[in-house]
Formats: sequence, C-alpha cells, structure tokens
Amino acid sequence: MNTTINSQKKNVSAMPVIAASYIGPALTPNRDMSWEEEKLPLNTDDLVAEIMGQPMRRAGRFIKMVCCGALSCLKKAPPGYLKTKKVGIFLSTGLGNVDEILPFITQVFKHEGGFPSPNQFANSVSNAAAFFLARICEIKGIVLTISEEELSFESALWLAQSYLENGEIDLALVGGCDVFTPTVEEYRERMDLKPDNSRMLAMGEGSSWLLLGGGSKEKIGDILAVEFGNELMPAAEFSASENILSASEKLIAKAVLSGKKRFLLPGFRMNKIDSHFWKLKGWEVDDYLPYCGIHSTAAAFGIARALQENPSALFVHYNCHASGKQIFVAAATK
Repeated sequence: MNTTINSQKKNVSAMPVIAASYIGPALTPNRDMSWEEEKLPLNTDDLVAEIMGQPMRRAGRFIKMVCCGALSCLKKAPPGYLKTKKVGIFLSTGLGNVDEILPFITQVFKHEGGFPSPNQFANSVSNAAAFFLARICEIKGIVLTISEEELSFESALWLAQSYLENGEIDLALVGGCDVFTPTVEEYRERMDLKPDNSRMLAMGEGSSWLLLGGGSKEKIGDILAVEFGNELMPAAEFSASENILSASEKLIAKAVLSGKKRFLLPGFRMNKIDSHFWKLKGWEVDDYLPYCGIHSTAAAFGIARALQENPSALFVHYNCHASGKQIFVAAATK
C-alpha cells in the first residue's frame, strides 16, 4: 500500500523558527546525556534552579517540566523579542500531568473517603500547566493544551500554523511534554507499545519547544510543512522505507532548497530502520530516540534537536499512530 498525503495542511508559507530547545530524561537542557530507564524519573529541583533561578511552589513535576522547557527555549530568542507581540502558547501532551492526576484520583476514591490536596486538585485540570507558563511569561493571548496521543506535538504545530497564517498571533510557542509514569509496564500499556507496532527502546520523557513566527533575520530554520497521511496503514507497513521515502521526497520537493543534506527523523512507531537503504537514496538517518526515550511527544525532542544540531539541512520527521494514521513534518535549517 502506497503512502499518500492529504491536504489537511492549507497552502501556507513556511513557519520561521526563532528558537528551539529540548530537554530529555537526563534533565540537561540542549545536551545529549546518558540516562538509565530504571532510575527515572529524576528530581527536577536542579533543573528548576538552573532555568528559573528559584523553586516553583505549588507545582507538580509535569508543570515544572513544561515551564523549564519553554523558558529554556525563550532564553534563546533575541532579548526583548516577545515585547509588543501577540504570543500564543500551544502545549501538547500525550498523557498529561499524571503525576498530579493519579494521586488525586487515588485520594478521591479511597474506600473510606480521602482528603485530596487542594494543589493537586487545581493542578489536575488539563490546562493547568499552560496556565502556569502563561503567568510566568506574562502571556495573555491564546493558551491551549492539545492532546492527540503520539501525534500531539504534530497536531499542535498544525494548529499553531493556522493561527499564524490567519494573523491571530505574531508568535507561537509550541511544545511537547510528557513525564515518566509510575512503572515501565504501565507506561507501555498506556501507549499501546508492542513489538509489531513500535521499537522496543527504553521509555523516557521530555519537554521540548519551538518559538515560531516573526521575521527571517532572526530565524534558525523553518517548519516547511505539517501533513497527515489520508489512509490508515497496517502495522506491517509502519516502516515501509520505499513508501516513507516517496512521501518525504514529495514533501520537500515543494521547497526550493538545493545543496542541503537530507535527514530522516524516525518516530518510535517506525520499528525497522534500513539505514543502508536511506544512505543509497541520499539521506542520513538521525535517530534521536536513544537520547530521549519513547514518550508521546518525543517528536518535539527530535525536531528541536535537529534544528539545533544539523545546520544547512533538510529533514523530515515521520511518525505513525498505533491506529495507522501517519504524519510528516518537514523542516530546514540555515
């Protein structure tokens, strides 16, 4: 079955990327560091101190990760870049703030009745983390949380693209954050990870962000396209290299950018990667998952990392939902 691309993406211009930042399980912003699945999750206190300079009160681990990831991205923007601009926040997450929701639910449904923490109650609201971030950044515009399981970040990019094109905002702060759930087994079950539909790598977590919009002078690259496949693929074809290559070539053919290296960023549903095949076709494979582990918004980590680490390059990120829905993100760096 051939992969075909639909027109869920409007005919729009590229989105300039002003800044990008990624944080993985080692909690070291914009650095690839070793980590061990059995030691997760790590304490976020040092990360909060490094990024924010002071503790975050009344905030759970998910909210701290969201805020640290976004602020790390904003620190890379030119000084005063957000002033006088209409900014929208688009937070994506596959599983949400489970560190607050699970203890809250446990307390509520105790056999003899419980007394849940007021902070856990407030922080269990789906848009709580985005609210915290908006308050810290003094952003009063659009503040949204998008959850589409493992296609959450790509969906947030697509939505931000629409807002930017319609002139409703000047800049979009788009990020993906998911945190390590209580056990590896629960994590895999929640994400429907099986040998036939995903790579069996370590589970991870991350908070990775892009600042989009603005002018071309300050940009580090562009998001060229965000497009969804129009067919549900069987698990056996999640990793069909020929089909993925054909779709990727069509996607980047719209960009007149010659002389740039080409990279494929494979998502975790691509359980077989034939690096030799891609090399013969003139592509390199940038496998980012060993640095961040599998989590619902790992695509945010991979794309933000590629924008920083691969200058003068074209790349396509490919992922697939467990149901078979495919999505491609094409980008280029200066």
